[in-house]
Amino acid sequence: MARINWRRVLVGGLVAGFAWTVLSSVVTAAVGKDFAAAVPGNRLAAPSAGFVTFLFVLNLVEGVWAIWLYAAIRPRYGAGPRTAAVAGLGWWVISSLIDATWGAFRFVPPEALLGPMAASLPAIIAAIVAGAWFYKE
Repeated sequence: MARINWRRVLVGGLVAGFAWTVLSSVVTAAVGKDFAAAVPGNRLAAPSAGFVTFLFVLNLVEGVWAIWLYAAIRPRYGAGPRTAAVAGLGWWVISSLIDATWGAFRFVPPEALLGPMAASLPAIIAAIVAGAWFYKE
């Protein structure tokens, strides 16, 4: 079994994280208006620079984690977009569970989460496919 190429995990992860940042912004603008309006204090309408920076860094870390997952399952599933999509599904499940806590704690109405959660699946898969393209062992 080949060793994980950590340099490529980092490069591909940063690409995936950046792509996810762009795509999640599009998803939020397209189907997340109810979610954004429901966030306590309407903080998403005019986010602070610190909040935007925090989300950007968090997205980059998520991207690196996702490409690590892709690299870890690649020997079993094979290289390519299908395996990246499987890893993307894993990323989406974890992300959706985190999003669901907003609804479970009644910070946001659950119905405001459904559109963004559904629309984020293809966006996450696209982001990880982009990042996985940079991963080579």
